Amino acid sequence: MKRTKRKGSTKQPHIISNTGFIGSVFIDTLELQKRHYYFSRKKLQLTHHVLDGLAQAMNALFTEHAISAYLSCVYLHTQKKIGYVLSVKPFEKAEGISYFTNYLIEKNFYTGEEKEYQEIFSTGFIGAAFADLSGMERFTFGSELKILSKLIKNMIIPVKELFLRHGVPAYISGVELEDQNKLGFVLSRKPYDEQAEAVLYFTEYLKERGFYEAESEDDTDRIVIRKTVQSL
Repeated sequence: MKRTKRKGSTKQPHIISNTGFIGSVFIDTLELQKRHYYFSRKKLQLTHHVLDGLAQAMNALFTEHAISAYLSCVYLHTQKKIGYVLSVKPFEKAEGISYFTNYLIEKNFYTGEEKEYQEIFSTGFIGAAFADLSGMERFTFGSELKILSKLIKNMIIPVKELFLRHGVPAYISGVELEDQNKLGFVLSRKPYDEQAEAVLYFTEYLKERGFYEAESEDDTDRIVIRKTVQSL
């Protein structure tokens, strides 16, 4: 009697139900190796530059999709603070630094005797989110990568909350795919399940643009994004 060959269960594609995703911004951590330095430093050398670059890319995507959300990364070495300043209107880099300084003074996080408020002209600032680096006296390339990963995952949470508190439809999640050496953010104009959908969308985004390195057939499982097409 001929045996019937058992078929394995068909793998179901992952589903992304959110229709509000507008894109992703990311860095390749292998590319950062080009800026590797070998002696410890008293100041951050790359973390704030990377975060601000990602912020400017986010601003461009939000503007492209008519979302009034703007942010910039500020690093004040003398205060040992790094953070994001947020606004509903565009602003210059220098003005963001001034706002961040004023914010620290107002919230009693500014150290030192000279606490002079700086002049700003933008009326769109809505707040700041920052991390205190006072516990770190020296920085190495390796420690900066760890700080970068941590800030992308954690500091974006209060950023998102500030936008939502002011009625700005800017939904953001920090994402990291260690096997792909990718670190960044996914952006949406609608709420989504961060635990279930952010990484899936980020993975699909990389695959669509040829940035995803598949190791096996299982890694290339199709991810379905349900969308509706609307005329503007």
